[in-house]
Amino acid sequence: VLRPERPDRLAKRMLDKGSGGQLLVALDERGRGYSSAGFAELFSTWMNRGLSTITFVIGGAEGLPPTVRERADLKLALSQMTLPHRLARLVLAEQIYRALCIIRGVPYQK
Repeated sequence: VLRPERPDRLAKRMLDKGSGGQLLVALDERGRGYSSAGFAELFSTWMNRGLSTITFVIGGAEGLPPTVRERADLKLALSQMTLPHRLARLVLAEQIYRALCIIRGVPYQK
């Protein structure tokens, strides 16, 4: 049986993942939205800064704990609509792949 995790414990786990000089990106529909080209430019900037780890956090049914949103280096909106967790993961993975294709100049099927 899966039990909902207490918000304070969830926040601690999320923040521990983004500690140690890493970039923490919180996915939130109220965050900043980017075009695919704009996200690729941002991603390229992160790569050029030499970041070894970028942690993306996606909230559960109740969203992200406020402490995670406050600590995040960037609040990123995949859409202004609320997306189910699994769909948000899929959209994020596709956008990262698309960004890497744009950065490398590899044609991407639309």
